[in-house]
Amino acid sequence: MFEIRYKDGAGRGGVLYVRGRRLQTPCLFPVINPRHQVLSVREIAELGFEGVITNSYIIYRDPELRERALRQGVHKLLGFDGVVMTDSGSFQLYQYGSVEVSPGEIVGFQQEIGSDIGVILDIPTPPDADRERARRELQETLRRAREASQIERRMLLTGTVQGSTHAALREHAAREIAKLGFDVLAIGGVVPLMEEYRFADLVRVILHSRRMLGHARPVHLFGAGHPVVFALAALLGCDLFDSAAYALYARDGRYITAGGTFKLGQLRELPCCCDVCVEHSARELLSLEKEQRERLLAKHNLLACLEEIKRVRQALYEGSLWELVERRARAHPALLEALRVLKGHTSWIEPQEPVTKRSAFFYLGPESLSRPAVARHLTRLSWIELRGRELVLLPEREKPYSRSYRLESSELYHICVVSPVFGVIPLEVEESYPLTQHEGVALPDGEQLAFVRRVVAEYARNFLRVHCHAELEFLGVGEVFDEPSLFRTAGSDELKLRALADYQLGSGAGEALFAGARAERSRRTNRIRRAFVGEELVATLRASDGMVVPTIAGGLRLLRLPYPRCRVVVAQEAREFVRQGKSVFAKFVTDCDPEIRAMQEVVVVDEEDELLATGTALLSSQEMLELERGVAVKTRHRRR
Repeated sequence: MFEIRYKDGAGRGGVLYVRGRRLQTPCLFPVINPRHQVLSVREIAELGFEGVITNSYIIYRDPELRERALRQGVHKLLGFDGVVMTDSGSFQLYQYGSVEVSPGEIVGFQQEIGSDIGVILDIPTPPDADRERARRELQETLRRAREASQIERRMLLTGTVQGSTHAALREHAAREIAKLGFDVLAIGGVVPLMEEYRFADLVRVILHSRRMLGHARPVHLFGAGHPVVFALAALLGCDLFDSAAYALYARDGRYITAGGTFKLGQLRELPCCCDVCVEHSARELLSLEKEQRERLLAKHNLLACLEEIKRVRQALYEGSLWELVERRARAHPALLEALRVLKGHTSWIEPQEPVTKRSAFFYLGPESLSRPAVARHLTRLSWIELRGRELVLLPEREKPYSRSYRLESSELYHICVVSPVFGVIPLEVEESYPLTQHEGVALPDGEQLAFVRRVVAEYARNFLRVHCHAELEFLGVGEVFDEPSLFRTAGSDELKLRALADYQLGSGAGEALFAGARAERSRRTNRIRRAFVGEELVATLRASDGMVVPTIAGGLRLLRLPYPRCRVVVAQEAREFVRQGKSVFAKFVTDCDPEIRAMQEVVVVDEEDELLATGTALLSSQEMLELERGVAVKTRHRRR
């Protein structure tokens, strides 16, 4: 039902399959009021929306709409042939305190009218409710969820996580909802947080819910209909959104942008190039009759939302979602505060972050230091087998650093560049993404300097002596020198290869893969391109990101590592398909190395630990074991 194609952070660019239709995720469902449509469903479909959401309770309570929906189905009622999701009346329950339908009746009604995706009737507890009320209402939501999960279904059904702003209740709710086999998982009760610009609390609610929901099913963030939150929520693993804001804001004369909302009367220029904004000025829109102005504003607002959703999908594809989130966070202090909440949750996000991306790493401010890529680098420094006894610290120069300095690490000197983004970068691994593929600033800020001092001081403890370039004297470590050429000694290709393998594949991988290896370098760049042991090609180094790509011979050598290191294990039924060079699908993965990250090179084995192929993991280890659809490993070399 759900397939992940692209990743960044905990975000997923994927496909949700619904009754033969395909929804690209992240996906936005415009809210359709079945009684009053500011924009017609036909107009919304023409804008490119693949799905809409409407309220089944409103249809249920209106005799005429109810009769037509039961007779024609909800798709014909709305005049929409895409995916139709129906809400259950929880919003009315939140507003008015009660609804005139039972939880079982409204789920049954959604099925009867042919909804593609239905929703249980949960209890939407508001933020800051006292713990006893939140606990009591959550228990009722879970009771209803358990009953709904037993219904024989002809549609996808959504289970909703509640719990107000109480972290423990959110986590409990998410664990219980995830167990019940719902097709879509949702996070509810957050609209007031967005209305009050409490984005930091919104992030906390998403994190405490999302990390307990697993990876196999799409996650809907109910009521998140403004583009300022799409990138941030997507980064945290929210896949589906719904928006009534486009119409509600238009009714109040408000103009939506990805950077915030403006009263139409405050605008001298319309900062958009949609057809509404090209054909009208702000003054002209204000002069129109209310109904026409509302319709045009709603169209613009919806296009602004769609534009941001597409921008998020593109960022997921190229691996630049973190940069997009950091840029969006500068739109309002409350968003920047929300971004900073992520600092305490890197350990949850990092396993889901790809090890290499199409886009470079751009430092956009001190928040960039808290990205998973930085934390991962600092962890992997400890994986490298250190050979040099003396540490040499150099300031950043033009990349690649080894060419700028004409230096290489040796058995005597371990040479590192001090980076205000990554702390220290050993020359042995500088080609690994994102160490060469990053851009920082010429004048580091205070947080960067404090970060560098801490990282360097900790790293320097591993060496007998430390030599520090005069430009780095502020670090307060080692013996100061001016001339780097003092440390020019004969480097070793094997040392470099072993360090690269350790850094990318874990401690001991260098020994297993490259013991006794010799390198073949590019004549043009002098960078290592292929590695041999004897006459056998064991790996290549990819030019774009410096990744070690094992051949079948290299894969056999990696099997010397303890099980299940570097391995993806497939069921016997998939064995022959993989040996033919076919990709490994997630549903056939029975075990894997828990350290595997998306875009990492892996070896594929059967359940008897016999090598079948080598390839690139497209999913993390957790995702491989949970997902039932999609490619887990794209095979590169197959064993003949």
